[in-house]
Amino acid sequence: MNFPEHSNSVPPSSPAEEARLARTDPLTGLPNRLALDEYLPWALEQASQQQQVMAVGIIDLDDFKPVNDFLGHEKGNTLLIELTRRLKSNLGEENFLARLEGDEFVVIFNALIETDVLAELKKLLDRLHCAVDSPFLLSETDKPVTIGMSLGLALYPEDGTRPRELLRKADAAMYQAKVNKKDRREWWHWGPIPSSTPSIEPPFNPFGEYARQSLLAVQEHLDRIGNDFFSFFYAELKQQATPSNILQCLTPDEWKKLIETQANYLKTLIAPQSTIESITAQASHLGQVHALIGVSGSWLTRAMSTYWAVFRRHLDTMPLMARERHRIMRAVAARLLLDVEVQLDNIQKVMDQYNALLSIPPLTHGRRKQSELDDLALLPGILACQVLRPNTQGSFTIERSSGALSAELTRILTNPETQPVLDTRVPAGQGLIASAWHTGQVQISNAYGQDSRTLLWQPFFHPLGLRSAVAIPIRGTQDIECILVLIGKYPHQFAIDWMQTFVTSLQNRWHQISVTYQRVSLSPDTPNASFYRKLLHANGLAMFVQPVIDLHTGRMVKIEALARLVDPAGRVILPNDFIPALRASDLSTLFLQGLKQCLELIQISRDNEQEVHIALNLPPSTLLHPECSLWIEENLGRYAVMPRQLTLELLEDQEFDIQEVDLAMKRLKRLGVQLAIDDLGSGYSSLQRFSDFPFDIIKIDRSILKNISSDPIKTLKLIRTMVQIGHDFERTVIVEGLENTDIIEVVTLLGGRFGQGYALARPMPIQALKSWTCPMDFNPASQNTFQSYLGALAYYWRHLRIDPTAPPYRAPAPEDCPFRDFLLRHPAKNKTGIELLDILTNPNHPDKHQESSDQLRQWLLEQIRG
Repeated sequence: MNFPEHSNSVPPSSPAEEARLARTDPLTGLPNRLALDEYLPWALEQASQQQQVMAVGIIDLDDFKPVNDFLGHEKGNTLLIELTRRLKSNLGEENFLARLEGDEFVVIFNALIETDVLAELKKLLDRLHCAVDSPFLLSETDKPVTIGMSLGLALYPEDGTRPRELLRKADAAMYQAKVNKKDRREWWHWGPIPSSTPSIEPPFNPFGEYARQSLLAVQEHLDRIGNDFFSFFYAELKQQATPSNILQCLTPDEWKKLIETQANYLKTLIAPQSTIESITAQASHLGQVHALIGVSGSWLTRAMSTYWAVFRRHLDTMPLMARERHRIMRAVAARLLLDVEVQLDNIQKVMDQYNALLSIPPLTHGRRKQSELDDLALLPGILACQVLRPNTQGSFTIERSSGALSAELTRILTNPETQPVLDTRVPAGQGLIASAWHTGQVQISNAYGQDSRTLLWQPFFHPLGLRSAVAIPIRGTQDIECILVLIGKYPHQFAIDWMQTFVTSLQNRWHQISVTYQRVSLSPDTPNASFYRKLLHANGLAMFVQPVIDLHTGRMVKIEALARLVDPAGRVILPNDFIPALRASDLSTLFLQGLKQCLELIQISRDNEQEVHIALNLPPSTLLHPECSLWIEENLGRYAVMPRQLTLELLEDQEFDIQEVDLAMKRLKRLGVQLAIDDLGSGYSSLQRFSDFPFDIIKIDRSILKNISSDPIKTLKLIRTMVQIGHDFERTVIVEGLENTDIIEVVTLLGGRFGQGYALARPMPIQALKSWTCPMDFNPASQNTFQSYLGALAYYWRHLRIDPTAPPYRAPAPEDCPFRDFLLRHPAKNKTGIELLDILTNPNHPDKHQESSDQLRQWLLEQIRG
């Protein structure tokens, strides 16, 4: 048969070896009941597909009890081992042999000859019985021991097609063979049970009335049985490395509670009133616990075998009838097996739940970082999980939190006396979080209440039921960005093999998330990176300013603050050089220093009876900092600045979760500051976002204008569309990148009102702002005048072009046409343009309007490019 077997070559700690041990009888090496429960359905399916007959037999040894009674259980075990060897040699490889418990075995005969099944079975059974035909020599000093066997048979498909049905009928046939042991002609029985036989019991139910009545006899012995089991089993576990590590995590009180809990658990298993539902429920819970502390399937089966051996030894000393003793054995064995099977299933379920979280693609289908944390908090055994990062004062602040104990942990970790810090000289800097940050390595506490690193927090955490913890450093593109902390309900929870694999995978997953969310792409090879950081923290920041101008009046309406670093030699360092060297925490420092310089400027201007409005870039990583709005609110109050005088420009960034950004922006909006979306057109902007979030200002990115000479039509379309979008949503629109008067004409003619750029003012130190004056004259009455062909094209695009999708074309009167005025300034040069304009504006030739409009546009493009 090709039923898969477990290899003996796999490492002892491998999952395959654990699975094999869980399905192996530790005494004889035969498959156990769990293996039988898997094999029999498979064998029946094979027989059905191949239309073959098979037989299921249950063997019970005759006269085996006296061997245990008079020679001892060790000799009894020796006999079982030798019997197993004989049975296997007589059975043949194509058949199957398993040990259920005690002296009960199951044999399965596969692929029987359908035309003469009984004749073939007789030959097979005669050969099998040879295993007990000769005595057993258990030692050199003992006399040979003779035993017998009784076997009951059930045939597939004649007696049934389901595993339990066949086993039940084979069990009943085995009893028939035992009842007639003295008078029987064969040691085996197959066929219907005579109704006149009063001694045959109905099908056995380990939770039925027979079982309940029988189990009453052993209740007074369970304490003694439990004590023997605990003393033997735990003495053995302490000799093994992994179980010993788990037990060492327990305090004396926890050790005492463990023994009491397990004793009650075993009593419940054998209690007459217990039901299959109650045992399944408690086994499900215990399986989950065992999965999370590192108890393997092989340990469970070893524990079951040990308890069963101790129970049998005590049972054999009790004054019971053979049939009563057998009923008790069957009930207890069935309940123990049910318990182990349910526990094994739930151990696997817990591991599957953890692995399922890792299988979800991060940050897809609208998943957010908080959703990731919420999913973690729902895993079995996780009491809370938090994301922390250090602030500018060197204390760890909680960025996100989730789980049943998250509120309590937040209260403790935000208390100044117990808040984790970076300073390792104080107790608050010696815990798992600070160690993970400094070392970059995962920090695990297997027994939180006994860990010297956690002394500061133990009095607060122990009453909450916290037993273990892991602090996982999460890296961004270069350095550690934050610490992910998981709080465990059980000791040793994060030290077991499969959990450590999970923690490593989780760390990699959050690294991907951090990189995805990170605004600035850092390079470990950035020249002078360390110098730039030190210069920033040594007050090397100097904010430059650039005015924003009303293009109708020439009045300065706002100034934009731009970050520069100035080294000791007076050299000005531009953002493109130093920004890539800054971490997220450095960017927050940059923002705070820049904010203070800006508010100082507003304060000084107010003292000079001037109201200045200033705009400052807000990095996305700082925006998402949990204390960002608090920083801004405190500084506004410190400098007595009205919130409306401050505009925060938010860079578009596809790498940040839009929902997270919106929540942070709403917190700022409640302060009363103005919000501008910077670099419109370079990132994730959409009409939906404009309608969903009330930005005050929209800034059109200078990159939109970079192709205005090479592809002017496309550029005009983009400018006009974006300006109109801003107006439609009632937002102030500022156009960046106004490098010359031609571009200023274009923007003004297309409806732009506000702009900034080198043609108006270059970035300058704050001190130079006092002496700055606008270099251009703006006349509100001449908004439709222009001096360049680019300006002419913009006017044409907005007023003269014929759009088939627009209302019917109406030519302007000659005296009201700025376009004609522009062309007539140089009539010889513009002769072709004037002729085309005449055709376009002639109401007597509407059939030529479209063609002349297209030709006029082409002529203008030639003038611009020529």
